[in-house]
Amino acid sequence: MPKRPLVATFLTVAALALLLSFKTPDVAGLTPNTGNAAGGSPGAKSNYSGQLTGNAIQIPFGTVQVQVTMQNGTITDVQAIQLPSGGGHTAEVSAYAGPQLRTEALQAQSAQIDTISGATYTSYGYQQSLQSALDQAH
Repeated sequence: MPKRPLVATFLTVAALALLLSFKTPDVAGLTPNTGNAAGGSPGAKSNYSGQLTGNAIQIPFGTVQVQVTMQNGTITDVQAIQLPSGGGHTAEVSAYAGPQLRTEALQAQSAQIDTISGATYTSYGYQQSLQSALDQAH
């Protein structure tokens, strides 16, 4: 048997094994929230009215923090108090993702919002800060 096809097959199998065993890193514990940290269900409602400030969440590009305004348990506004603002691309990503994340939160009425493509870390930080604010209302 010729050596070239044997070597190519071996390398292909090795590359496939490495690819299938690759696990994405949990960067600084940033994972999407799947529920209420206080033990309630994600959709649990309170009758809270007022403003709540979420935790400041450190991500690799800076800090994310949001403030939530609620009326009778309904999210009426979400404002980013802090978004990464480093020079160049980081500021562009924040400017792009911030309004989209706000819209997602208002539509979802929870922290279970879609991640914005190209702004994964910012999205996770936003979700965590938002969830910490909502947990205060329960």
